[in-house]
Amino acid sequence: MKFSKILYDLAWAFTVAMILRILFGLFLGTSFPFVAVMSSSMTHDAYAVQNYFVWMEGHGFTRQELGDFSFDNGFNKGDALIIGSPQVVDTGDIIVYVNPNLGYAIIHRVINVTENGYITKGDRNPAPDPWIVKTDWVKGKAVLLIPILGWIRVLPSDIIGLFAGLV
Repeated sequence: MKFSKILYDLAWAFTVAMILRILFGLFLGTSFPFVAVMSSSMTHDAYAVQNYFVWMEGHGFTRQELGDFSFDNGFNKGDALIIGSPQVVDTGDIIVYVNPNLGYAIIHRVINVTENGYITKGDRNPAPDPWIVKTDWVKGKAVLLIPILGWIRVLPSDIIGLFAGLV
């Protein structure tokens, strides 16, 4: 296969992906219409039983409330999420936000809504995030889970991170 054909195909795929991102973003009301889950902070495994169910129940949530939350079974690294407008965010919603001090997207659950913003926590994490998420940091909230599809984004990042000594 010619190198120029490979470059053409890559450029075409990139262009189509960008057009789809723009169109879906307009339709869904967010600049982040698709995200890949890059960590295990929302995974529900044996470790999460302590850090999610026990922690949440110890902080006033009932099993019934937890079962009513969106994505009540969490999700895994490598899953993909479709993100919608963050106009209405409630306790239990999964939001995507960018803390400007960190510069990357975080996907966590809202565990409290305050007048200053949101308290968030990764279901598998032992404690809430150490900051209040400002409403202008929020890019959207999860509306649909697509298992495994996010590995298209995660795998190259993990490989680059491994070689760069970041993983």
